Amino acid sequence: MKTYRSYKKVDPVYFSGEIFFPVGLLCAATLISYVLLYFIGLGFAVFFNAALAWCGYFYFYYYGRSRAGITLEFLTGVFLLTAFLLFADYGVYALVQYQKTALFNGLYFSIWLTILLGTPIVYYTYYFGSHYYAKVRLANTYLKASFSVYHDREHLMYIDSIAFINSGKHLISDIEVENNIPFYSDQELAEMEISSKYYHLQQSAFSGLIHIPFDTDRFEISWYSIIEDQYYKINIPFPFNKLKLEEEKYPLNESKNIRGQKIKRTYLHIYLNGGFKLYNDDKVLLDFSTNKPTEISEEEKNEKIITHQLSHKYYNNKEHFSQLIESIRKSNNIQERFELKDKSVIWNLEFSGLDENHYLEITDINFRNYKIEKAAAEISPRYLPKKITFVYRGSYLFPWLKLHINTQKLNQFIEQVLPDDFENRVLFSLDFKDSNPKDLVFTISSNAKKVLFKDWEIEIDEYRKKEMDEELLEKRMDNTKRTLLKEGWDFVFAKNYKAAQKNCEALQVIDPQYASAYFLEARILWYTKGFETCYSKRDYFIAKTEHEPPVNALIYNNYGCILDRELRYEESLPYFEKAIEINPKEPIFVCNLGEMYYKLKDPAKALKEARKAKMMGYESDMLSEILMNKGIIDLINH
Repeated sequence: MKTYRSYKKVDPVYFSGEIFFPVGLLCAATLISYVLLYFIGLGFAVFFNAALAWCGYFYFYYYGRSRAGITLEFLTGVFLLTAFLLFADYGVYALVQYQKTALFNGLYFSIWLTILLGTPIVYYTYYFGSHYYAKVRLANTYLKASFSVYHDREHLMYIDSIAFINSGKHLISDIEVENNIPFYSDQELAEMEISSKYYHLQQSAFSGLIHIPFDTDRFEISWYSIIEDQYYKINIPFPFNKLKLEEEKYPLNESKNIRGQKIKRTYLHIYLNGGFKLYNDDKVLLDFSTNKPTEISEEEKNEKIITHQLSHKYYNNKEHFSQLIESIRKSNNIQERFELKDKSVIWNLEFSGLDENHYLEITDINFRNYKIEKAAAEISPRYLPKKITFVYRGSYLFPWLKLHINTQKLNQFIEQVLPDDFENRVLFSLDFKDSNPKDLVFTISSNAKKVLFKDWEIEIDEYRKKEMDEELLEKRMDNTKRTLLKEGWDFVFAKNYKAAQKNCEALQVIDPQYASAYFLEARILWYTKGFETCYSKRDYFIAKTEHEPPVNALIYNNYGCILDRELRYEESLPYFEKAIEINPKEPIFVCNLGEMYYKLKDPAKALKEARKAKMMGYESDMLSEILMNKGIIDLINH
């Protein structure tokens, strides 16, 4: 495949500010040349530029070198740099000539200016244009795919190559398998944290973004199966027409021509006997249960075995590695797990003991992912789960708990309750006792049979759990506060002010910053102690609620209403105006202000505020009266 071309990333192009440093030096040199030309003469200016070129290029050319002999290459560089400096100085030379002789050659100056300014413009236009064309060419040549390669953990192998090939155009995908995934012993796994343990147990042989040539017509894969002591090399036709292409939407700051196209995440599973399966969420692309092995030399085999062995810690020991291979060969675990890959069961799942805002993300034995709500719907046969992630819907999604399941054991337990009849359904019940995630009871039931299942492990993301617990606590506190506040107002309306005050005090104990409790307290004080007492504490209640503007606006409106009851209309105006300033979207404040102007016999302002409240959707008897009377109060009826 050496003659085949793979995807080569085009590095982004940036307009670097570093260019201004040499430009600045050139401008400084030109300015000095102008002074020399004007006051001394052309010859001294030429000498200055030659000397500057010599010194500057000497530093650049000999920097970091142990010897500084004058070479032809150095002299050539000095000559070219001098010529460039003199060319750049032509503009100031023309300016000096014009100042001294009043003669100006516009044609030469235009040519000079065009070359001086046009050269960098042409260069950067070509530079950026070439970069854009290269990215467009790549987008039209290769499509993107998230690609993962898996094999059974015990199926020890060395993967030589995996490639998607366009044989006509000699193009190939950019998959580089490193074969550096260690196989940990049971003792090593037992000493790990659960998250690390399952990271290694479920680690893929390869996972990443690859680029597949358009119109790929061949798929090639080669690997050495250490357990089988067989080498497989398969090159087969690839059904490119089965791929469902999608427009790449990201990154948003790039044009559609550069983003190109992609396919859904694609998986490759490698099995015993040279079998493999290539598929994505849409369909199976290639599926072979067996393939014929290929002969390779013992030297090549040993080289691959040693490379694989060196990736381990415990099994780096040759004796340990041989014992591992022998024990795997004697067991039937790989075959048993292989047979599970195509086994589907009509199963459902229920869970209890957690907040109702949870849902589950299921990862099955074929690495498919889907979501299950608490109220499970009717389902069709599906593959067995190997990982269940509990996600809490809060201010954002909290995937905080993972349940890792031994699917092999799960299948054995299912067969206890469901021996042969797969038309019946299996129910997995997850019960978290006392809401404790570590006190999980996992049962499997069907046909009135129920068994307890214990071959699972829980992994908890403590950081996310803490965030979730804090949000749940805040939610429960908020519900408690809302309940106490509602009861408090119900007591007020029932004129049971003593009970209302107890609720108010309970709210302030739970949350001293709960502004609505102080609004309730202000009303209770007004109803029980009267105007003077409540009015004397206005600064206290305003200060206690100013951190919550909507409640603070209610406090100002409250004192406006108190003054209205005392017939102190003029004094109430600033309170209603302040309430509107704090919360201009509340129409009742606007109507109350209009009512004060109405009672103060200011029909123009009363009508203005009333119409404003009406436009905001507010309705009341007073509002209707103001509008009907056009802001003029009927003193006889008041």
